[in-house]
Amino acid sequence: MNVRRTWRSKIIFEDEFGRGLIYLYSRDISLGGLFLENPPPLKMGAQLLLSILLPGRRRPLKVTGQVVRFVEHEMGARVRCGLGVRFVDMDPEVLKHLSSFVNS
Repeated sequence: MNVRRTWRSKIIFEDEFGRGLIYLYSRDISLGGLFLENPPPLKMGAQLLLSILLPGRRRPLKVTGQVVRFVEHEMGARVRCGLGVRFVDMDPEVLKHLSSFVNS
Protein backbone atom coordinates (compact mmCIF):
# COMPACT_ATOMS: atom_id res chain seq x y z
CA MET A 1 0.00 0.00 0.00
CA ASN A 2 1.29 3.45 -0.91
CA VAL A 3 1.81 6.02 1.80
CA ARG A 4 -0.39 9.00 0.94
CA ARG A 5 0.63 12.45 2.13
CA THR A 6 -1.82 15.33 2.41
CA TRP A 7 -0.35 18.08 0.26
CA ARG A 8 -2.05 21.08 -1.27
CA SER A 9 0.07 22.58 -4.02
CA LYS A 10 -0.24 24.00 -7.51
CA ILE A 11 0.22 21.36 -10.21
CA ILE A 12 0.81 22.41 -13.80
CA PHE A 13 -0.47 20.48 -16.82
CA GLU A 14 1.98 21.01 -19.66
CA ASP A 15 1.81 20.57 -23.39
CA GLU A 16 4.43 18.56 -25.30
CA PHE A 17 6.66 21.67 -25.47
CA GLY A 18 6.75 22.19 -21.70
CA ARG A 19 4.40 25.17 -21.68
CA GLY A 20 2.00 25.36 -18.75
CA LEU A 21 -1.59 25.00 -19.96
CA ILE A 22 -3.70 24.51 -16.85
CA TYR A 23 -2.98 25.09 -13.18
CA LEU A 24 -4.78 22.93 -10.61
CA TYR A 25 -4.31 22.08 -6.96
CA SER A 26 -3.44 18.73 -5.47
CA ARG A 27 -5.11 17.39 -2.35
CA ASP A 28 -2.66 14.58 -1.65
CA ILE A 29 0.21 12.68 -3.22
CA SER A 30 1.83 9.23 -3.02
CA LEU A 31 4.49 7.37 -4.95
CA GLY A 32 1.70 5.99 -7.11
CA GLY A 33 -0.06 9.22 -8.00
CA LEU A 34 -1.96 12.24 -6.78
CA PHE A 35 -5.46 13.61 -6.38
CA LEU A 36 -6.40 16.86 -8.15
CA GLU A 37 -9.24 19.16 -7.12
CA ASN A 38 -11.75 20.75 -9.49
CA PRO A 39 -10.21 19.56 -12.76
CA PRO A 40 -11.38 20.43 -16.26
CA PRO A 41 -13.34 17.74 -18.10
CA LEU A 42 -10.95 14.89 -18.87
CA LYS A 43 -11.51 11.38 -20.12
CA MET A 44 -10.78 8.27 -18.12
CA GLY A 45 -7.36 7.01 -19.20
CA ALA A 46 -6.20 10.43 -20.48
CA GLN A 47 -2.42 10.91 -20.33
CA LEU A 48 -1.21 14.11 -18.63
CA LEU A 49 2.18 15.78 -18.58
CA LEU A 50 2.57 17.25 -15.09
CA SER A 51 5.05 19.61 -13.49
CA ILE A 52 5.27 19.26 -9.69
CA LEU A 53 7.35 21.58 -7.52
CA LEU A 54 8.12 19.93 -4.19
CA PRO A 55 9.11 22.01 -1.16
CA GLY A 56 12.85 22.72 -1.04
CA ARG A 57 13.39 22.12 -4.75
CA ARG A 58 14.21 24.81 -7.29
CA ARG A 59 13.13 22.85 -10.33
CA PRO A 60 9.84 21.00 -10.75
CA LEU A 61 9.63 17.26 -11.24
CA LYS A 62 8.24 16.27 -14.63
CA VAL A 63 5.95 13.26 -14.54
CA THR A 64 3.44 11.56 -16.79
CA GLY A 65 0.12 10.68 -15.25
CA GLN A 66 -3.00 8.83 -16.31
CA VAL A 67 -6.54 9.63 -15.16
CA VAL A 68 -7.79 6.58 -13.24
CA ARG A 69 -10.64 7.86 -11.04
CA PHE A 70 -13.29 10.56 -10.89
CA VAL A 71 -14.86 11.76 -7.64
CA GLU A 72 -17.88 14.00 -7.26
CA HIS A 73 -19.79 14.84 -4.09
CA GLU A 74 -22.22 17.49 -2.96
CA MET A 75 -21.34 19.92 -0.17
CA GLY A 76 -24.49 21.89 0.48
CA ALA A 77 -25.32 23.82 -2.68
CA ARG A 78 -21.88 23.18 -4.19
CA VAL A 79 -20.61 20.14 -6.02
CA ARG A 80 -16.94 19.32 -5.42
CA CYS A 81 -15.10 17.15 -7.87
CA GLY A 82 -11.65 15.77 -8.35
CA LEU A 83 -9.71 13.10 -10.12
CA GLY A 84 -7.15 10.48 -9.27
CA VAL A 85 -4.01 10.44 -11.39
CA ARG A 86 -1.67 7.45 -11.46
CA PHE A 87 1.99 8.12 -12.28
CA VAL A 88 3.32 6.10 -15.23
CA ASP A 89 6.85 5.45 -16.49
CA MET A 90 8.44 7.50 -13.71
CA ASP A 91 12.12 8.34 -14.07
CA PRO A 92 14.19 6.76 -11.24
CA GLU A 93 15.62 10.16 -10.22
CA VAL A 94 12.11 11.64 -9.99
CA LEU A 95 10.98 8.63 -7.95
CA LYS A 96 13.87 9.18 -5.54
CA HIS A 97 12.89 12.82 -4.90
CA LEU A 98 9.19 11.98 -4.62
CA SER A 99 9.89 9.10 -2.23
CA SER A 100 11.96 11.37 0.01
CA PHE A 101 9.13 13.92 0.13
CA VAL A 102 6.24 11.49 0.64
CA ASN A 103 8.02 9.54 3.37
CA SER A 104 9.34 12.58 5.28
